Amino acid sequence: MVALKRRARRVVNRLLRRRGGAPQVVAKTTESRDKWATEAQEGEFLFHKNNKWRQTPDFMRQTDRLLRHFGFTPEQYAGRTVVDVGAGSMLRTKFFTGAHLVVVEPLADRFLTEIENTDLKDAAELYSTPAEQLITELVGRCDLVISINVLDHCYDFPQIVDNIRQYLKPDGLAFLTFDMHDKADHMHPLSLTEQTCKPIFAKAKLRIEKVTTGVGDALGGAQTYGHGPFTLNYWLRRADI
Repeated sequence: MVALKRRARRVVNRLLRRRGGAPQVVAKTTESRDKWATEAQEGEFLFHKNNKWRQTPDFMRQTDRLLRHFGFTPEQYAGRTVVDVGAGSMLRTKFFTGAHLVVVEPLADRFLTEIENTDLKDAAELYSTPAEQLITELVGRCDLVISINVLDHCYDFPQIVDNIRQYLKPDGLAFLTFDMHDKADHMHPLSLTEQTCKPIFAKAKLRIEKVTTGVGDALGGAQTYGHGPFTLNYWLRRADI
């Protein structure tokens, strides 16, 4: 694990090194909502509609390995409120047995209409809305806000982070994990780095409790969800109380 972290750090240092006066990593924390909706979201919907693997038992077996790697256990949030920001078409948060599961997923209505085997209907609460829109019903209610492989697919990272802080109870935890890219593309409108995330968390009054890179052996040796050199993983607490 130490060797993996050192290797990841070497990779990011190479990516951030300047050549000819220009940084190789092009960070980007916002995109226009219209472009996000017409390009990224349409691509996202087609990906989920055609992805049969997510509907197999292997999806939750992978989820179990992933969340245990990050230190979570199934019974940890029993009887408590867990918000899944960007849940996609299948509920990874079913890992948390006995939890009150809340979904925030902009494509939820389309998934429920057009993907027969989606299990989003099993959530206790479902909001088919972008993570950038504050859901007042969730303010101050949440024990855990979790987002897995989502935030680089969105259009306004600072606004999402501010919303997440508002959702947390005073002792709540936010766990955010996403790929770090060298630049944005049509399916990943945002390119997020440690350097750009840190001041955004501070402005939103979130304290970084822990940050790691990569996913260990949870994904068979891969250190990303599909893009870039590695994942960035953040454990965050409210800093406004």
